Amino acid sequence: MAGGVTEPLFGALSTAHVQLVPQSFGIVTEDLADRLRAASQSTQFRLHANVRVLPQHRLADLSGFDTHGDWFRQAARISQRLAAPAYTAHPGLRTEASMARMIDNASRCADLFGCPVGIEGQYPTKGAPCLVSTWQEYRRVFESGVPYAIDLSHVHILVARTGMRDDALLRDMLACERCIEAHVSDNDGRGDWHQVCERPPWWLPLLAHLHPKAVVFSEGNHRRRRTHP
Repeated sequence: MAGGVTEPLFGALSTAHVQLVPQSFGIVTEDLADRLRAASQSTQFRLHANVRVLPQHRLADLSGFDTHGDWFRQAARISQRLAAPAYTAHPGLRTEASMARMIDNASRCADLFGCPVGIEGQYPTKGAPCLVSTWQEYRRVFESGVPYAIDLSHVHILVARTGMRDDALLRDMLACERCIEAHVSDNDGRGDWHQVCERPPWWLPLLAHLHPKAVVFSEGNHRRRRTHP
């Protein structure tokens, strides 16, 4: 689009689909949802993860679906006001739920929202607190039958910290009709820095297998764009 945002690796970015994310400033209210739809009728908006929908910010993940019921109910109302085609969520903490319970919560969340709800895979951190942060747990999500999102910057950290790549699993997950989103940004393998993709990463060829109905979201932060020497 003329005058829009471009990235070296992907070119001009489309606004046909836009996520409202936790890093955004302010609160996403029902009134704001109505105004966004009125102002940008060619854009389909959707919520992602624990975007702020209540005055007090909440780390509401799928593991805490019952604990944070008020957050999920409000997020569902806003998602429906947006006529959002999907919602993707972080799986959350092992201290809140088992993998089986978290996957079941994703299905319950889809019933509440009235749209597909995808589980976004994570990566290992100190103490391994997060669900879906190992290759085995990625496979468990894939085999569960529920929708999911593949964040390729998260997968890069997973590879960097484990020293293991499972290109076959990643290719199959990207190609599946239950892959509703793919997220792209860059990092050095040490943290989820949300850098703009400027050079081809190792996972780029695998994007060729992405299911045609999946939506690719750039999560590169253009406000703190990195430059290479």
